Amino acid sequence: MIRTILTATALALAAPALCQSADPATIASAQKLLAQMGTEQQLDQQFAALAPMMAKSAMAQLEAGEQSRALFTELTGGDYARKQKLEAIFAEEYLKATRAQIPRMLSEYAREYAATFSKTELDGLTAFFASGIGAKYVAASPALQTRLTGIGQRIGMEVGMVAVPKAIERGRAEIAGAAPK
Repeated sequence: MIRTILTATALALAAPALCQSADPATIASAQKLLAQMGTEQQLDQQFAALAPMMAKSAMAQLEAGEQSRALFTELTGGDYARKQKLEAIFAEEYLKATRAQIPRMLSEYAREYAATFSKTELDGLTAFFASGIGAKYVAASPALQTRLTGIGQRIGMEVGMVAVPKAIERGRAEIAGAAPK
């Protein structure tokens, strides 16, 4: 009974917030800001960088999965070249599928910006990104993001080189050492 009352209260309180949406003029200003910031191009660049990683992950899951292993073997035949071809196909399909979602993402991004900033604030941000330092920021962002991603990957590899041996050592001590004999 209490659960029902709490659920009904939560829904009643959330309903007005869920129904509220920014006015069309504010959303239009948010869309202009996203265009000025080059958000579509940034998303495309991110997706292009992520697609090969997503493909590798899918391949690993396909190969490791008890039910999917037979399909993996059927498709690759244990041949390295076929495995590489399949991975390339996965990457291409992931990229196509994610690129198809860019309009939806931009629409949802615009709604979030419109919910966060007023029309006047959005117009001010758009003006900033259209001028001097803002335009330089937008122009430099793709190359900067590529360099920052490289830093993250390098540090991530270093973290892996520290964490993996420690995890193996702990696994041996805590799991393998505790295994029934």
